[in-house]
Amino acid sequence: MQPSAWFLLGTLLLTTVATAMLCGAIMTDHWEHVTWDRGKLEDIVARRRNTSRSHEHQSLEWLLDGQVARIVMNVELPARKRNLKTSVKRIDETLEGNQQPSVFLVPMHGGIWTLCVSLTDDQRQLLKQVGFTQRQCINYLAPEMARGEESRPDWQHRMQNLSISCALVCLIILGSSALVGAFGVLKHQISAVLVTGVMYLLAATFAMFTLTIIHFKRQQSKTNKDSSVADCLGTGKDVNNVLIDGVSPSQHSAQQMLDAEFLTARVFTTSWSLDLGWGGVTLCVLASVLWILLSKIMRYSPLSTLLA
Repeated sequence: MQPSAWFLLGTLLLTTVATAMLCGAIMTDHWEHVTWDRGKLEDIVARRRNTSRSHEHQSLEWLLDGQVARIVMNVELPARKRNLKTSVKRIDETLEGNQQPSVFLVPMHGGIWTLCVSLTDDQRQLLKQVGFTQRQCINYLAPEMARGEESRPDWQHRMQNLSISCALVCLIILGSSALVGAFGVLKHQISAVLVTGVMYLLAATFAMFTLTIIHFKRQQSKTNKDSSVADCLGTGKDVNNVLIDGVSPSQHSAQQMLDAEFLTARVFTTSWSLDLGWGGVTLCVLASVLWILLSKIMRYSPLSTLLA
């Protein structure tokens, strides 16, 4: 084959890889991980136990070998900590029949529009015995997510919605580019090939907006000096549907207030979907350059010559 034919095949191959990487990054839900600082949680509970009145005591229990924290609200007994094994027998013996209102602090992983519990089905089944009733994943656009004032301040709401919009636009452009590019190559339409290059550059731009928003959305936290309490759990019939950045109420909790100080123990880290997205953006820019160069080559070499 002629060098121009190799250039065409290289362009198509790079374009395919770039599209797959970018679409894969957008559709996966490992952009960020949410974990809890065990030492900080224990310090907060100990400090609040020493400063609060007796009826405001909160106990901290560690479940599933320390993966999940359970805060029992408004208990009379002194706060205490437990390390539980991931077995039905141990949980049944230790916590069966415990009907106290509580809040679970669970590890999570999230994507552009989803937030999922980082626990296996067996682990979630074990937690259900002590009041955990949350489903595996929840959508950021769900109505109950809008009520988490502390965990997702107004500016974060707007930026999250903007990142979702940019991601959807990126997917639409990628799909359109594939159609326009195929038409341009098969019908030897130079203008369509050139437009394909511009569209891939546009897709990379919107993807970069999405990646930047996700990367920096946790850099700023809301501060409220007038109140130290955040209503994170919701009320009424929707209480079991609320899952805000690692915080979930028990099935026996009708309405609880979780002090905002506990939320400072969350640890946010980016994950492999974000790296995959940046790789996809880089390849999309390179693919855009190749498509533009391909349009120049096709001005002087007909398609039959390229494929000869």
